[in-house]
Amino acid sequence: MKAPGSGTEGEMLLGIDLGTSTVKAALFTPEGDLVGLESEEYLLLGQSDWAEADPQLYWDPVVHSIRRLVASIGRPERIVAVSTSTFGESIFPLHADGSPVRPSISWMDMRSGEEAAFLAREIGVRRLQEISGQADINATWPATKFLWMARHEPEAFARTAKFLLPDDYLLFRLSGVQVAEHSMWGSSLVFDIRTRQWAEPVLELLGIQTSRLPVPTPTGTLIGTISDSTARATGLSPRTKVVAGAMDQMCAAVGAGNIRPGILTESTGTVIALLATIETPIFDANTKIPCHLHAVPGTYCLLPWSPTGGMVLKWFKDRFGEKEVEEAAAKGADPYDLLCDQAAGVPPACDGLTLLPFFEGAGFPEFLPNARGVLFGLTLRHGKAHIIRAILESIAYMVRADVEALRRVGVTPDEIRVLGGGAKSRLWCQIKADVLGLPVVIPEVTEAAALGAAIIASVGAGIHPDFPAAVAAMTRPGSKLAPQAENALAYAEGFGTYQRLFERVRDLF
Repeated sequence: MKAPGSGTEGEMLLGIDLGTSTVKAALFTPEGDLVGLESEEYLLLGQSDWAEADPQLYWDPVVHSIRRLVASIGRPERIVAVSTSTFGESIFPLHADGSPVRPSISWMDMRSGEEAAFLAREIGVRRLQEISGQADINATWPATKFLWMARHEPEAFARTAKFLLPDDYLLFRLSGVQVAEHSMWGSSLVFDIRTRQWAEPVLELLGIQTSRLPVPTPTGTLIGTISDSTARATGLSPRTKVVAGAMDQMCAAVGAGNIRPGILTESTGTVIALLATIETPIFDANTKIPCHLHAVPGTYCLLPWSPTGGMVLKWFKDRFGEKEVEEAAAKGADPYDLLCDQAAGVPPACDGLTLLPFFEGAGFPEFLPNARGVLFGLTLRHGKAHIIRAILESIAYMVRADVEALRRVGVTPDEIRVLGGGAKSRLWCQIKADVLGLPVVIPEVTEAAALGAAIIASVGAGIHPDFPAAVAAMTRPGSKLAPQAENALAYAEGFGTYQRLFERVRDLF
């Protein structure tokens, strides 16, 4: 093994980021330099409260992206190892030969609400929280989907030889090896995040024997090499090592260097999610703050999130930003930049305009799925730019509410590292710094989840000896924005209005 990070032989690490609608495959050097990136979108169609798909829907764009990436470097043997970042909480029932028993059931599928209520009654909400770290027991979690399948599709349930989750499935297609990656199963309700073993009482209630589940495997474990069939399909070398990855938020945290207490990562994508690294699990019944296994073995993380985030700005662009979209197309610019340029001319706290951004319901810490958006304080002096800035500020207020909840359970961040589409706007990042009163760091590499997967691959393949060494070698903090003291009072008053407004209209939802 050569010296960590020397890169003298042109070795590369492949990180695959399987998102809810986009696959990204990225190559990095052992020093963290991005060599190449390929992506492909796919569309998961649902109906009413269900969302399911043939697993091939996910695998095909992975194959296509890798093939283009491999073709761009010409020598697949240079790719030493690959690891994975995926969305979570979706189930893949497979036959003994690895073929699908039925379509995979997405985390967005809400058919198992009755099963969630049943588990909450039979096991108890507090006990389920102590097992899985999740206090809000709803149809998202895999255990509820297993039970729904047992009740509504008993024949398919009986034919299932193995139940996999998304990271497991992607690793299986890459290597032919079936494992149960720890961070992926942490929120399943059937895996105890303290003992890192199966929760037998829950499995017994579901009617699932442990033989129908893969072997629990920590993130960063070398599980095999690229299978012959995948080598033929993708162009990868069959000598490339396959390393167990992690759930996307945890991978992104690794890619941003968030592997110790004191650092907070915040991702403003379609949804909004924060991640705080902690050393021991926190089960708080009052805040119901979600606790997960971190990608770094032996550590945990708190993961507050809300279903509405950057989608609010996208909604505004799509409905009211036709002019900016046309202008951006003509100039080769980004329409979001043009929208944010307008918002920059509006003073902090928006001249009294406040938005509740809960267009698709409120997640943590309100947990009110029926909440909706509210624009409060409109006057004749307000214009389009004010509304844009109100959107940016409302997301920052949402993050502040999450940070204050973290502080209530004893987690105090020193800085926040921003990821996702929201990190591209310097104005938005500065607003977050001012609202939170914390420095905001914009990592140099924006593809944090793919980089996190590559870092995990480097540890599993022995390129770097451990996570701290790999993160030190492969991540760079980028620019840092300090909070502007002159805006503190305006945002303290604006956040107060935001909180009081929500409490006043809560009953109307």
